[in-house]
Amino acid sequence: MDFWHYPFLRNAFLAALLLGPACGLLGVFVTLRGMAFFSDAIAHAALTGVALALLLQQCLGTHVDLLAVVLTFSLGLSAAMAHLLNRTHLRSDTVIAFSFTGSVALGVLLISKLGQYRLLDGVLFGDIYANAPRDLLAQAGLAAGLFAFFGWNLRPYLLTLVEPDLARVEGANLERLNLVFALLVGATVTLCLKMLGTLLLSGLIVIPPAAAKLVARNFRQMIFYSVGLGLVGAGSGVLLSYACDTPTGPTLVLTDLGLLFLCFIFRLK
Repeated sequence: MDFWHYPFLRNAFLAALLLGPACGLLGVFVTLRGMAFFSDAIAHAALTGVALALLLQQCLGTHVDLLAVVLTFSLGLSAAMAHLLNRTHLRSDTVIAFSFTGSVALGVLLISKLGQYRLLDGVLFGDIYANAPRDLLAQAGLAAGLFAFFGWNLRPYLLTLVEPDLARVEGANLERLNLVFALLVGATVTLCLKMLGTLLLSGLIVIPPAAAKLVARNFRQMIFYSVGLGLVGAGSGVLLSYACDTPTGPTLVLTDLGLLFLCFIFRLK
């Protein structure tokens, strides 16, 4: 079968090339801020967004845009978690833990009441081959937005990582930066759900920057390597999945782990 002959295969490959580097860039800041489980919690909480969309659809008796509801729920939860982290003394792992478990519990409860268990596979494991041109446009917009945002705000976010007090002296509003960052994570996770699902999505955000950190000598190199590894890992994962006839999501994550292993070997030399 000719890979390029079928639109669903081309769309899957293009989605990987768009979201792989975008997640690699976002992942640098997620991992350096110690928020790896924050993105994981948002990904799992999207299950509740799906359940709420189905509930609205049933109550209103009309079609409801699933992506819009999931995105709204994810952004709302991201803002709520950022608010709790900024305004309370609760530890981040505590806020993430009860947000994560509470959201998943609510999502499973609603789906069980609605009798829509068949949707769980798609939400949990994703379906990258279901990407339509509309999805690719949204993913291209997300990727362009992330690169433009961090290109413009690289210094304040770098300062919040290494010298928060200096960032305040330079006039940076840390609370607003944290809120915007949480919303970016929420939007990215929502638009990437179709690619890997809630169970595997964190791998796309966490593994490329972890591999880049093993071989990078400075912050800018880490960004460059993470974006490159995200691109190579996602694109290669889709091609390997096609060549080996294996599930795409797990293959993509295992490809990223293979690159992490190669970086580890390179570091030992």
